[in-house]
Amino acid sequence: MDKQAVDLVPVTLPRATGKEEDFVFVALNGKGYTIRRGVPVRVPRPVFDVLNESQRQQQRQRAFIRRQQETAARAARAAEV
Repeated sequence: MDKQAVDLVPVTLPRATGKEEDFVFVALNGKGYTIRRGVPVRVPRPVFDVLNESQRQQQRQRAFIRRQQETAARAARAAEV
């Protein structure tokens, strides 16, 4: 039996907001997975790992943007004085 098929992990992606698609597509080792948002599914562990890494990258991106905005706001306030 295929090891990857046995090691399935439950996941529920948050529902789409704004202009997001209602699904997430993950391609791994030549195979594609379309995962609907808001629907509990079971995916192979490597796909789960890709989804988690994507989420961590998005969090890092939001934190970076927030820091840049704060830096710009401080610079703007300093320029007003």
